[in-house]
Amino acid sequence: MGQKILYLECNSGISGDMTVGALLDLGADRVFMEKSLESLHLGGFHTEIRRAAKCGLDACKFDVILEP
Repeated sequence: MGQKILYLECNSGISGDMTVGALLDLGADRVFMEKSLESLHLGGFHTEIRRAAKCGLDACKFDVILEP
């Protein structure tokens, strides 16, 4: 199998949630990501992954929700 390269050109920046959403859209393993976050043993948050449409574009929406 050949090597795959991902190039992100972020002239005006890209946030972490946007990066994770894009990687999930490209086929990153959601379960692996969730288990990796759980392995950090941090509390006080949960994640939400859903589809979102804005201005005619459909994408994966990844949110980190802080708990009170």
